[in-house]
Amino acid sequence: MSLTATFSALILSTLLQAPLAKAALNPTTCNLEFEVQGRDIQILLGYSKLKGAGHIWCVDGAGQREELPVKVTIGTPVLFPRFSFAPSLTVRGVATGIVILAGGPRALLGKYDTIDLRVAAGAGVGTSLALTGEDNGLSITLGLQDVEGFGIAVGGTIVTIE
Repeated sequence: MSLTATFSALILSTLLQAPLAKAALNPTTCNLEFEVQGRDIQILLGYSKLKGAGHIWCVDGAGQREELPVKVTIGTPVLFPRFSFAPSLTVRGVATGIVILAGGPRALLGKYDTIDLRVAAGAGVGTSLALTGEDNGLSITLGLQDVEGFGIAVGGTIVTIE
């Protein structure tokens, strides 16, 4: 390879890596809040769907804030490895400090898998769930801040943010 071609390749690779390096130095930090309500009755077969709304807001490395309203669904398909009994349930969730390199709030949209354990009798504090993104590969620690209703749930769950 000639000296000119080598020098050109070096400059080109440096220019292509600059946006990635800038994003890595100034990551965006996002937060998610939501409230969902519904029914969760399932012994392998059954109905599990909590639906509601929330919002995501992100602040980039330059201090720019962007907010996005979202729809949140927590539930499972009809046949899923799970045991739950909650005829009426309200769950409030919060995730803070989610670091992303690009995409703003829309980077958090998608389906997430988790294993959950919830117990509610009246009003109580929930637990934390580790969400793993099916589409985006993100990992989010979701705190269930408040659980109202009566019920118990153990098993896999799918959280969809759209």
